[in-house]
Amino acid sequence: MEPDLPMEMQHPYWHISRIAPSVIMAFCVLLGIPGNLAVVVVVVRNLERGNFTLRLMLNLALCDLLVLLCLPLVIYNLQKNWDLGPELCKTLFLLLHGGLNASVLTITLLSVQRYIQVLYPQNWARLGRLGEEALLLFLWGLAGLIACPSLLVRDISTKSLLSSCSSHYPSRAVEMSVLLLQTVVGFLMPCCILGTSYFFLHRRVSLASQLRQQRLTKLVGSIMVSFFSCWAPLHLFNMLAAVNVALKNKELYRVCEIAWDFLIACSTFNSCLNPFLYAFASSDFRRDHPQPTST
Repeated sequence: MEPDLPMEMQHPYWHISRIAPSVIMAFCVLLGIPGNLAVVVVVVRNLERGNFTLRLMLNLALCDLLVLLCLPLVIYNLQKNWDLGPELCKTLFLLLHGGLNASVLTITLLSVQRYIQVLYPQNWARLGRLGEEALLLFLWGLAGLIACPSLLVRDISTKSLLSSCSSHYPSRAVEMSVLLLQTVVGFLMPCCILGTSYFFLHRRVSLASQLRQQRLTKLVGSIMVSFFSCWAPLHLFNMLAAVNVALKNKELYRVCEIAWDFLIACSTFNSCLNPFLYAFASSDFRRDHPQPTST
């Protein structure tokens, strides 16, 4: 049986499996960076009100900016020989995965915060400013912890003349553990929390007469739906890849490997979609946070 060719030799830089994700990522960069910067400016102008929901939305925009700023180098890795050294290779994907994980965790915390603040406002008030700061620090610490495997498995591929920054797992057990960790902690658990929080929140708010609570809840719900739509395909293939570690099916392996960059690109699309959800709710922000008028 002929040995498997490395990915770089199977699919040269002009191949659709490299071109398609590069185009999607470039589109995300061009659209998402200005959009998230606009969100940062709008939200910062209203932070004096001490609204933790707005602080989480600011944190989400900063997470998305971190992801989008990493994408030009990811595109470079897809289209050129990686000649920027192993340190930058590891750091790039640590920051990329850290930003993606922080974005997912921020969306999860946003849903939990809305649930508690609307249904049990006294309980959330007891948390106080220090408690809210501790939640944000824990969020970023957990995101960095989940992204740490990038430092261990990312390295420069030297299997062919076309070098790239790619994953190299020391064993099948490590590969399966990383894939399962990403899917369980980065998708399944957040989805369960998001679904439960939003279900009870929507039931309560739909009966309420406070338009402001309804508008913010609809915005949070839109962010959750976009998260699920952009991330579900990637984690489905994550699970297929984890199963295939045990099955060792070459055809399934090739399908997952070819689709991987495209699915990563689709997940990063979530980072440029969120600002447009804010834009649809911009009139609501202006009604909820009217600017002072001069006398």
